[in-house]
Amino acid sequence: MGRRVTSLNWIRVFEAAARTSSFARAAERLAMSPPAVSQQIRALEDHLGLRLFKRAAAGVTLTDDGRALLTACSIPLSQIETVTNEFARPREKTLVIAASLMLSVGWLAPKLPEFMAENQNIKVDLRALTGRPERPDPDVAIWVAFGPYPAGLVSTPLFGETLIPVSRPEVASQINNPDDLLNYVLIEPSAHETTWAHVLGLPVLPSATRVIKVESTLLALELAANNGGIALARPPATDILVRRLGLTPCLDGFSIVGSEAYHILHYANPSLTREAEAFKKWLMELH
Repeated sequence: MGRRVTSLNWIRVFEAAARTSSFARAAERLAMSPPAVSQQIRALEDHLGLRLFKRAAAGVTLTDDGRALLTACSIPLSQIETVTNEFARPREKTLVIAASLMLSVGWLAPKLPEFMAENQNIKVDLRALTGRPERPDPDVAIWVAFGPYPAGLVSTPLFGETLIPVSRPEVASQINNPDDLLNYVLIEPSAHETTWAHVLGLPVLPSATRVIKVESTLLALELAANNGGIALARPPATDILVRRLGLTPCLDGFSIVGSEAYHILHYANPSLTREAEAFKKWLMELH
């Protein structure tokens, strides 16, 4: 038969007795009776085959073996106590959310600290959605997606978008009418339904038009900021990013309404948690 495993409770009682030099005071600290403490110490000594305490009427003192054991076990016990105390504290609730990559970077992330400050008991895990349609990971509680979305979801419209040509200020100052846009490189995200042709009211762009395709609006705006051409901003989702990149509208008052919109989405079953409900309410109040 294998050797018995040392009881953690024996060690706990031993440490209390060692630090108080008294089985009676250890019993008070541990809410035990003195005989129970003595019994636990004796069981540990029998298990180890060592004498850990010198007993006397005035109290108990550690033997050399007892002092060696106290040194060996006190640090691990304090670590266990720290861990268990952490578990005893009120736990933060983790809310897993997601949003379109463009919305995450250009609109949600700069505003999210406000939600976290108002809901300090909620720990947020924010993820970005890509692809069409934009699908979240299975553990996402609530998300904001752009454009078409799968059937069978609870959907709440958030806001649509307006498309506005933007560029560096020195380029924008040279554009006086929509036709002037055709003289510059037009940067177009490949995944969007509303294209430059739609914006300019044309069935197709003239064959001489220089167009560069990019994967996303994020890349389009970054390219425009680096003098790569003219991009389509998509307010309000891109407002913060456009300002940050120093881009400006090419024509005052020139814009069209996009054909798609952002929606707050979640599954009907299971229903939203309190944390997800709080996030949804905050999103709706933002707009």
